[in-house]
Amino acid sequence: MAIRAFTSQFDDQTVTRSVDDDAPPGLRQEFVDAAFSTIEQKPGYNHDARLHRIISQSLGRAPAGNPYGGYRYAISRDITSVDWPRVYDLICRLWPEIPPDLQPEYQTSVNRILAAHRIAWDLGDDGQLHRVLPVAAQSHIEAAFQELSQPRFTAALASFQQGMAAYDDRPQRGRDSCRNIFDALESVAKEVFDMPRATFGDVLDAARKQQSMASETISVLQKLYDMANAHFRHGMITQFTLKLPEVDFVVVSCIAGILLFVRL
Repeated sequence: MAIRAFTSQFDDQTVTRSVDDDAPPGLRQEFVDAAFSTIEQKPGYNHDARLHRIISQSLGRAPAGNPYGGYRYAISRDITSVDWPRVYDLICRLWPEIPPDLQPEYQTSVNRILAAHRIAWDLGDDGQLHRVLPVAAQSHIEAAFQELSQPRFTAALASFQQGMAAYDDRPQRGRDSCRNIFDALESVAKEVFDMPRATFGDVLDAARKQQSMASETISVLQKLYDMANAHFRHGMITQFTLKLPEVDFVVVSCIAGILLFVRL
């Protein structure tokens, strides 16, 4: 695993992951090296010509039969000129082309490069890019997926998956992410309190009367509900104004709320 084997040891390679609207020139060239270096390890694999053809066509280019300067040079030239989202499309596109036994190495190499360039996504075990979150928050996401796998939370799971897809999108679709993940929270709350036609506010009123949780907890959930109604709930046509850190706050808060209701 030679890609950034030295610099990846330093802690500052994994902090301040805030770039989500660019694919810097250095990242593009390092990715080409990572892709070729990984797949070249497969004996008998016609890696150069095959990768060149796949990458060229994925980027919307007609691959040359015998490109001037060689395959790596041709791809390095082509990837320089495409719009930045296409670079990340390409990272995911190559995943199924990497031999399964080399996918972990490809994943590690790509993630080292993404971290070094402060990119806000990592390549997951599913071959898709996921927005980087603190470890504690990521564990809550995994726990939420597990809890929502229960049949009674089918509707909530669908909203949660749509919300996370919008959260991971490039560029991020903040309104869609907040709205869908809050919908998942509301769906779970209604299911747990057996109030299928209620609003989230109705559930909170019931929680107050039943003293199902601390009054301070209910107050926090009420403020989250007020924030949702003011910024991203159904039918709103006003401009979405929440900043990226605020989207993170809403997403993490909703996930915490989901786990709270499920575990009451």
